[in-house]
Amino acid sequence: MNTMDLMYTPPQRRVAACVATACLGLGLGSSAGIAVAAENGEEYNEHTIDEVVVTGVPLERTVKELAQPTEIVGGEDLTKKQAASLGETLSHELGVSSTYFGPVASRPVIRGQSGERIRVLSNGLDSMDASALSEDHATSVDGILAERVEIIRGPATLLYGSGAAGGLVNVVDNRIIEESLAEPIEGFVTLGTDSATGKEALAGEVAFGTDRIGLHLDYFSRDTDDVEIPGYAESAALRAMEEDDHDHDDGDGDGDDHDEDHEHEEEEAYGKIENTASETKGGAAAVTFVGDNGFFGVAYSEYDSVYGVPGHHHHHEEEEGDGDGDEMHDEEEEENVNIDLEQSRIDVRGEYRFAAAGKLRMKYARNDYEHVELEGGDIGTIFETTGTDMRVEYEHPAFGDVEGAFGFQYKDIEFDAIGDEAFVPPSDTTQTSLFVFEDWQLNDRWNLQGSARFEQQSIDAPDLPKYDDDAFGVSVGFVRAIGNDYSLALNLSRTERHPNSTELFADGAHIAAQRIERGSVTQGNGMLDKETSSNVDLTLRGESDRVEWSVTGFLNDIDDYVLLAPSDVFEDELQVFNYTQTDARLYGFEAEARIELFENSNGHLHTRLFTDYVRGKEQNGGGNLPRITPLRYGIGLHYTYGGFGAAVDAMFSSEQDDIAENELPTDSYTLLSAELSYMLDGPQMFVFLRGTNLTDEDARQHTSPLKDIAPLPGRSLQLGLRYDF
Repeated sequence: MNTMDLMYTPPQRRVAACVATACLGLGLGSSAGIAVAAENGEEYNEHTIDEVVVTGVPLERTVKELAQPTEIVGGEDLTKKQAASLGETLSHELGVSSTYFGPVASRPVIRGQSGERIRVLSNGLDSMDASALSEDHATSVDGILAERVEIIRGPATLLYGSGAAGGLVNVVDNRIIEESLAEPIEGFVTLGTDSATGKEALAGEVAFGTDRIGLHLDYFSRDTDDVEIPGYAESAALRAMEEDDHDHDDGDGDGDDHDEDHEHEEEEAYGKIENTASETKGGAAAVTFVGDNGFFGVAYSEYDSVYGVPGHHHHHEEEEGDGDGDEMHDEEEEENVNIDLEQSRIDVRGEYRFAAAGKLRMKYARNDYEHVELEGGDIGTIFETTGTDMRVEYEHPAFGDVEGAFGFQYKDIEFDAIGDEAFVPPSDTTQTSLFVFEDWQLNDRWNLQGSARFEQQSIDAPDLPKYDDDAFGVSVGFVRAIGNDYSLALNLSRTERHPNSTELFADGAHIAAQRIERGSVTQGNGMLDKETSSNVDLTLRGESDRVEWSVTGFLNDIDDYVLLAPSDVFEDELQVFNYTQTDARLYGFEAEARIELFENSNGHLHTRLFTDYVRGKEQNGGGNLPRITPLRYGIGLHYTYGGFGAAVDAMFSSEQDDIAENELPTDSYTLLSAELSYMLDGPQMFVFLRGTNLTDEDARQHTSPLKDIAPLPGRSLQLGLRYDF
């Protein structure tokens, strides 16, 4: 594995500014809506995706029928966006960025929130891995075999617990078949490559059986090389800071300056990011029994990944002499750090539909997860997680115009870390929750939705105080039709989030993040208080013959917001970060518009405009929250003719200089992409060629902890094929 750096290229600010102005103008002032798309190609999927039922809520509702902002990525759109991680696959969706700790270890960031505040689910149950503990830990939920990915923006604690305080991502697959197969055998095979990451991916699934029994098998394999970038790995801001530090060295003539020059030259990596290659594979087998009144299925899956951790080297000192034994000196040898991740999981899911008494649904998952941090060829630290997540929902019969569901959820996560760099002690976290969701159709214009959740959580850690507390949340929202072309959705919620074991008990060096972390109890400050969040989401939508648009504004006031704050203390050359609490406010907006420019029986041409923004501040003193997504906006032009498709997209990310203490600003950049695709019927085959970052920009995610040493990939060509049978 090699070393890699990146050079900054200025973006086209004036073009991007015009895009943002146009997008906001259309979002706020247009009264038109999108036309029905052609019946072939990707654009049809884009126009009808809002009609897909969202499975991440207790009742069957489409995106437009929910008060909380929700988005679905599926079909050919998901096929084209497939990356080596879930975070990168979704990083350009509205309101979504990523932590980007290399191409594999990348979790979604929603409205500037990440980690434990964003819940990653597999078919509605927790991933139960260690990815929320640290940005260098990859999520074990992969989108390469997914039917679709559901994104709920904003607090989703009422649906899936206090760990979803910032939103959730639910990956839905077809492993457990909920209805009888339409054909005796069906499935797909997909292939994909990416020149910038060296990705070679293969995935496929097959389902077969009778009208009563369905069997499912799937498998995927994906390899990547070290990521190629257009210039220096270190950002211009970091190199300038290092140069300034170098100019102020001691100058005492003792030879230290020469050594520092040599080390500085070695750090000027260029063209590649060292130690970002990966090998990932996984698969599953499932059986489902389908009856007249429901189904019952069991799936067993495995996931294995070995990947490099960029920006992190472990140093070993060796003594060397001059051959006579008279003179000795120390030499440091750098060793790359790699992670070997393995997970096995059992999922059980069933549904029974009573004749006139509603539906009963059950989901259960049991998970064994382990990842080993390898320092060179030696085992450094081992992280192990054994978890159970169980959810039971009862959808009651309609009482007049009122539909609803209630249920309970139980989750138990046993975590252990073994090794010199295990900065979090072993712990056992249990959560028991009761929840209810009701939907009342007041009339043909007003739809009222309400939900509530009670959650009890306990954390047991050896020789440490026990955390044991309750959390409660409630929300109310409505969807209001305004005439035939507009609708208004408002969602109000007040939720509580429990602290987790890391925030309470962390104590030691977190080497991958190059810092020492101290939890509240470790600092002698006792237990953290629960975060209490008051939230409002307001969405206005419009549609008619030519344009479809939506604008969402949100405001979250959070009391006792848990913050990992840097201190001025250093231990063993690592800065100490302490978990503290402050009152915080996050607010912003998301807007998009699709304009139909041309349409006939064979195809159509449309443009998409979008923008999103989030601002995060401490309410006491007004300091900025760290790693908040900057303003983004973009424009796309999409054309279909029969089975042929073509598209050009540009996304501009603004400079982020509203930064926290000890955080470097991030330069703006523009990502330009283009693609060609073709859909064949009989056999059904979809093939595409896509170019990304065509101008070879130095692009850095401000939400990434490695943004100053690991930029996004440079110019890349991606080729993909999917064959359905």
